[in-house]
Amino acid sequence: MKSTITHILTTLGAALLLAACATEPAQPDLGPVSYAPVVTSPSARTGEGGCTNLYPKEVPFAVWVRALDEQMLWAEYADESTSFIDNEQVEWNGSEWNTSAEHLWPADKALSLMAYSPASVEARFSVRGGIEFDNVDILAEGAEQLMFANPVSDQLYTFNNGVINIPFTPALAQLSFAVIPHVPDDVEVVVKKISVSNIQHCGSFCSLPEASWATTGDTYEVVFFEGEESVMGSGYKQLGTTEWVLPQSVMARVKVVCDFHAHGTVIPNQVFEADEKMIWRVGKNYAYTIKIYMDSIGFMHDVIFEEFD
Repeated sequence: MKSTITHILTTLGAALLLAACATEPAQPDLGPVSYAPVVTSPSARTGEGGCTNLYPKEVPFAVWVRALDEQMLWAEYADESTSFIDNEQVEWNGSEWNTSAEHLWPADKALSLMAYSPASVEARFSVRGGIEFDNVDILAEGAEQLMFANPVSDQLYTFNNGVINIPFTPALAQLSFAVIPHVPDDVEVVVKKISVSNIQHCGSFCSLPEASWATTGDTYEVVFFEGEESVMGSGYKQLGTTEWVLPQSVMARVKVVCDFHAHGTVIPNQVFEADEKMIWRVGKNYAYTIKIYMDSIGFMHDVIFEEFD
């Protein structure tokens, strides 16, 4: 009798367990992977902060996406990640950013992403080197548009309903110049040209472990201002354009051409040159101020590091 009761209870327990398994709700399907790109311009002075701008909707970008089990962090297990999306172009379709082929977020997986822009350029990816651009010539059309995004790591579908935020950083640096006359108050300085030479314009880029360029090849001159602009007394004036350059450490030769006007007398076409050690880093905007004397030029000691416009 005892054996019979035990058998009945065992059978009933098994039946209840099967019923529970049969009625357990299935894990809901995860939705598609989509993207929300922005352009960041960190402050060179602090290395943080800065401003965020909208990414241009007319410029497609490309992504590599890697997958890991949810409990595995990219920082520790990146080498064990598997490819989920391999260098696919992402476009704005009128309502969202997405690849032409839909990719559903894999269950129980965390995704880590790297990206570059524009999608039309040649790029490579490796876990250790990140985004890589080879043999870039900044004099080539469109080179100033290069941007990259370092690992947006350990993303889960539940973070943002499958949307991965992508902070793009410009791969180049920007330079601009202003002038302050250090001349007698009755002397008018008419600046006619500002240029910088001895700058290399070719190089290769990798985004990891730290975004950097290896520059090669010939140098060139960048003209920031050419025309005629009057500056009186000790007035500060920004002149000319902001120009893109390859990030590098360089002994730059800065050249200023100007006229001096005083009491009806003109001292024309004075050419002043000065060599200045300059270091330009990826994604930074450098604003230099040139001091103009009657017989030379110098530089303000505090270079202003601005955000991108």
